[in-house]
Amino acid sequence: MINLIYQGRRTAAHQKLIDGQTAAGASVVRRAKGFSDHGVISALVRAGWLEPRASGPRGGTRWFTTAAGAAAVAS
Repeated sequence: MINLIYQGRRTAAHQKLIDGQTAAGASVVRRAKGFSDHGVISALVRAGWLEPRASGPRGGTRWFTTAAGAAAVAS
């Protein structure tokens, strides 16, 4: 089970699902010290809440929220 809210705060998974509902979709964010959101996105794809699609002028991979992911955010 993926936590969308932990100790009353929204998690990175929740934010990725919200970003996936926009026209631009969600993307991997690389941060300092080698941390990235790729593991979070991979877990959401395995759960069926995000799906990868080629988008943009160069066909880069972006992740978009599925109907199951939108239902998880709404609940």
